[in-house]
Amino acid sequence: MTSTVSAPPRSPAADLERPAPDEAETIATLDAAMRRIQETTLKDYGHALRSVHAKSHGLIEGEMRVPGGLPPELAQGLFARPGTYRVVMRLSTNPGDVLDDTVSAPRGMAIKVMGVEGERLPGSEGGRTQDFVMANAPAFAAPDPKAFAGNLSLLAATTDTGQGWKKGLSATLRGAEAAVEAMGSKSPTLTTLGGQPITHPLGETFYTQTPFLYGDHVAKLSLAPVSPGLVALTGQPVDVQGRPNGLREAVIDVFREQDAEWELRVQLRTKAETMPIEDASVPWPEEESPYVAVARITAPRQPAWSEARARQVDDGLAFSPWHGLAAHQPLGGINRARRGTYDNAARFRSQRNGCPIAEPSRGLRLVDEPAMTYGTAPGREGRRPGTPDARDGAWGQPVNDTMRHAVAGAAGGLAAGLLLSGVIAGMGAAQGRASELVTLERRTLGRPEHPDRSGSAREEALGHGGHLALSALAGAGYGAVHKGEGSPVAAGLAFGVGFWALAYGVVGPALGVTPRPWRDEPANLAQHALLHAVFGVATALAADRVAPPLRARSPASRPAPGRKGRSCVR
Repeated sequence: MTSTVSAPPRSPAADLERPAPDEAETIATLDAAMRRIQETTLKDYGHALRSVHAKSHGLIEGEMRVPGGLPPELAQGLFARPGTYRVVMRLSTNPGDVLDDTVSAPRGMAIKVMGVEGERLPGSEGGRTQDFVMANAPAFAAPDPKAFAGNLSLLAATTDTGQGWKKGLSATLRGAEAAVEAMGSKSPTLTTLGGQPITHPLGETFYTQTPFLYGDHVAKLSLAPVSPGLVALTGQPVDVQGRPNGLREAVIDVFREQDAEWELRVQLRTKAETMPIEDASVPWPEEESPYVAVARITAPRQPAWSEARARQVDDGLAFSPWHGLAAHQPLGGINRARRGTYDNAARFRSQRNGCPIAEPSRGLRLVDEPAMTYGTAPGREGRRPGTPDARDGAWGQPVNDTMRHAVAGAAGGLAAGLLLSGVIAGMGAAQGRASELVTLERRTLGRPEHPDRSGSAREEALGHGGHLALSALAGAGYGAVHKGEGSPVAAGLAFGVGFWALAYGVVGPALGVTPRPWRDEPANLAQHALLHAVFGVATALAADRVAPPLRARSPASRPAPGRKGRSCVR
C-alpha cells in the first residue's frame, strides 16, 4: 500500500497574525502622516501625488506567463494553472515628494496583473487584478505598524524642505553605506534615510518584503532580472549629476534598445521561528527556503515613460497588496496598516485631480507615444514648481545669497561647537582624564597616552580649537546647502545624524582614531549620536537666527491649479 502526503490545509489569517492592542490608533497615526504628505505636495504642485513612491521612473507594459507542471506546493492561487496575463509595471523611488535623482532612495516596483479570475479579497470584489507591491530589499525598513508610522511622521515633517540639504545628507549617507558594503554588509537604515547607491534600477531584484497567503501555504515573492541586458545592469552606477530625472532617462534608454525579462519567484515559509509574520524587518533565510520561479514577465521595447503614460498609471491607477485574490491575502501588521491607508491615499488623488481611479480590465493598453524625460503636469519634474527648488528659485540665486547662508551656517556651527566643547570638557574633568578631543588628537598624531591620562593646557587648546574649526566648516557647508529652507529642527537633526554617521562610521575608523561601529560599546555609540544630533539642531537654530530664511516667491512661480477632469487617459 502506498501512502500519500496531502497538502496542509490553509491556515486562516487569524491563526497566523497577532495584532497589537493599540493597532487601530497606530494606523490612524499612519493615515494622518500620509495625508499630511499629500496635502503638502498638493499645495506645492497643484497636483495630488502618492504619499509614498510619488516619482515614477518607468511605466512599462508586458506579459506574465505561468507555466504548466509546477509542483503542487507552488501551483497555488494565481499560479495554480498555466496562463498568460497582461501586466503593467511601475518603477519608482520611495519619497512622497518629487526629488532630483541625486537624492537617492530605495526603489519600488509595483506590478498589476490583469484578467485574473477567482475568489477576491474583501474590498476588491468585482475586480480582475492581482497587485504585487515590491521594493529592492528582502525585508521592510520597519518591523511593525508603530515603527512604520514613526518613519512616515518623520517624512511628513521634512516633505516641504528644500532639496539642498537632502542632497547633502544623501551624499553623506551613500558614503557611509559604501563603507558598510565594502565590508560585505548592508544597512537598511542608511539606504532608507538616503544612502541607496545610485545604480541602475532595472538591475535590481525586488521583494514583497511582507508575507502573504499562498494558497495552502504562506510565502514572500520576488522579481529578479533574467534577460542578459538586465542582468548586466545589476550594480551598474548611473550618472545623475546635472540630470534631475537621470534614472528615468536610463530606463528609457534600455527600453529603446532591448526587450526585458524577469522571473517572479516564491519563497515558501517553512519555519515559524526564523520566518516571522508580524516582524516585517526580518529577512527569511534563503538557505532554509530559497526563492523558486513560478512565472516569467516579458516586456518588449517601448517608450518606457511619457506624460500620457503618467496620466494613465501615475494618476489613473492605484497599487495595493489588497487588490487581488483571497488565496494571496496579505499578512502581518505592515500589510494590515496598508489596507485602509492606501485606499484613502488613492481616494485623495482621485478627488483632488478629478481623475477616476479604478481597477483596469484585461484590455488596458499603455499609450504608445514617444518617450519623454520630463512631463508637463505639475509634480512630474525633478524640481518642484513654486517652491525654493524651482529652476529659477534657489538654484538660480546669486552667489552672495549662498555666501550669506554659508556665513550664517559657520556662525551657527561655531556656536554649537562651543556648546559641545563645554560638554566634552566637563565630561573629561568629571572623570579626571583628558577630554575626548585630546584623546582623538593624540591618536591622529600617533602620540602615546600620558601616564596620568590628563591633558596639558596646550593639548586641550589644540583639541578644542580643531573641534571648533571643524564645527564652523561643517556649519558653513550646512548653510550653503540648506539656505534656510523648511524646518531648522528637522534639517538640523538630519545634518547632525548624517555628520555622525560619516565621522564615526567612515572617517574615524579609516583613520584608526575610532573603533568600527560594531566593535564599539552601544552606550558609546548612543552618546556620540545624541551629541551630534544636538550639534546639528543647535547649528540649524543658530544659523536660522543669523540669516532668516529666504521665502519670497514671485506670483509667476506659483504652481498652476490642478486640471480637474483632464488629468488622466483611460
